[in-house]
Amino acid sequence: MPEAAREGQQVQRKGQRPNEAKRPAGEAWGSGAMVAKSTAAWARYAEEVMRPTSEASQALLRTRTLSEMLEVQAKLLRDNMQAFLDQAATIAEAASRMATRPFGALKELSTDQPRR
Repeated sequence: MPEAAREGQQVQRKGQRPNEAKRPAGEAWGSGAMVAKSTAAWARYAEEVMRPTSEASQALLRTRTLSEMLEVQAKLLRDNMQAFLDQAATIAEAASRMATRPFGALKELSTDQPRR
């Protein structure tokens, strides 16, 4: 049986994911740090958007003209875009790290295997 197949069976018996046993603690596949950071950024965005949206809804109910309604909607759109832009960098950074993480694992895996 090839060495890689034996390692795979050992990993399955131990309940670990491939190459997880070779990684330091905290660096296991699916580390929640980036997911938590991204989730926190989305939560902050949602909090920043909720209050202005509620206020805009109340303001829309009080409008009497089309121009007042458009003004309220324009302000809401500006506020929502600003809130999103404030969190976008954090969200993008976390997403980028999550997306590139498998490539780092593949690189590490390819350097760990002996050359034939």
